[in-house]
Amino acid sequence: MTAKGQTTRARIIDAARRLFRLQGYGKTSIDDICTESGVKRGNLYFYFKSKEEIANSAIDDALAKQMPFFEHMMTDETDPLRRIELLIDGIVGYHAARGCSAC
Repeated sequence: MTAKGQTTRARIIDAARRLFRLQGYGKTSIDDICTESGVKRGNLYFYFKSKEEIANSAIDDALAKQMPFFEHMMTDETDPLRRIELLIDGIVGYHAARGCSAC
């Protein structure tokens, strides 16, 4: 994929993530995502086959960005249960720091 294509794809994902957070997945339409991202409907379908695929890509992208942070938190811990506790604490703290109170 070209650099321009990667930028367009990222714009679609970012727009969808914002809309899913603000209005929910069910209330967000493809047209909403197109409007928010500035990408025409036909062009959006070049990158994604469906809203579900966009949502899955948004989740994958968010996890890829957050995992290094969570892995760093757990590197010194060897107990599996404690690692899970640290991961949950990290996820809650991450979202609380960004103003998410409904997580």
